[in-house]
Amino acid sequence: MLVLQLLSSGGIYGAEKMIVSLTKGLDRMGCHSILGVLDNMHVGSKDVINYMQQQNLPVVVIPCKGKIDGSLVDKIRQHIRRYEIELVHSHSYKTDLYGYLAVRNTGIPILATSHFWTRRTISLRLYAYLDQLVLRRFNHVVAVSDEIAKEVAAGGVPPARVSVINNGIDLNAFQNAVPIGDAEYRAKSARIVGAVGRLVDQKGFDYLLRAIPRILERYPSTSFHIAGDGTERRKLEALASELSISEQVHFMGARSDMPDVYASFDIFVLPSLNEGMPIALIEAMAASKPVVATRVAAVPKLVINGETGLLIEPRNPTALSDAICQLLENSALCERLGRSARTRVEQQFSSEVMAQRYLKLYRQLQINLAPTAGSELCKV
Repeated sequence: MLVLQLLSSGGIYGAEKMIVSLTKGLDRMGCHSILGVLDNMHVGSKDVINYMQQQNLPVVVIPCKGKIDGSLVDKIRQHIRRYEIELVHSHSYKTDLYGYLAVRNTGIPILATSHFWTRRTISLRLYAYLDQLVLRRFNHVVAVSDEIAKEVAAGGVPPARVSVINNGIDLNAFQNAVPIGDAEYRAKSARIVGAVGRLVDQKGFDYLLRAIPRILERYPSTSFHIAGDGTERRKLEALASELSISEQVHFMGARSDMPDVYASFDIFVLPSLNEGMPIALIEAMAASKPVVATRVAAVPKLVINGETGLLIEPRNPTALSDAICQLLENSALCERLGRSARTRVEQQFSSEVMAQRYLKLYRQLQINLAPTAGSELCKV
């Protein structure tokens, strides 16, 4: 089977990593993918394209004039015909719409993965609404968490056409990782607490910063490293300065050596306010790190409180500082949680497990549509 994985992205985040892991996992099972990247001329997807090409994955770049580009439908169709694509799998608002229009009336099944509907702005709320309308016509929609699945169904997609498949990662990258060469940071720090993610409101990094002064009162030699970039970086740096913790907080920016970054952390923190199935958390657990995470969306699937990590409520700097201090003062607990976290990921959140579940769904969609090839994909 040959699948067209469609994505539109301006950065390397959780969804992009998931697509790479899925593509590699499927390939090992004999199901091959072409990665179709919509390259918006106003935003650009150079980093994403380079990242995927560096993974030795087949990438086709599909030029896009902007938010609305009627020529995209024909461009996608051309690639479908050229590569004899048998199934289209889309991963974003834009690719859901253009992917559906490209396969309409072809008999080719189309599947979407709903990673997370962000509704921070009026425009994003509009995109989410339009996406709900489009997804009603898809053959199937996969959600990365139970909460997202409920939201998809509430948006009008029949529950029989909605499934939940956990995100997964390639575990091999984390087995032989080497801590990054920040000898200066390590020399000054007894322990390093790390966090990873886009620097946006949703990720809750401001609550982590507000928790740090209380932690430093008890453990003054602790440092905090935040890997990632985003629109809120200047705001977060200003808050660190206001809290007089700038010397202890290091904004690392976007990194391409994430396994080594995780290997440098002693403790990992996910202070998110909202999530789908956070890849950063799965990666930290694969790296055998003890984690503190907020109880949002699918996080409790990963983090069983007291067994594979510590769970706290979101928007609570006091609870966050207390949980981090609990780990800083108990190395045996850290070691036990880290081992259990790795085992949890191996059993349920590997790229192999994820790919097996998607491949089973792909095949079922082909079987279901075989008698009606040439008809409209899905009439609602």
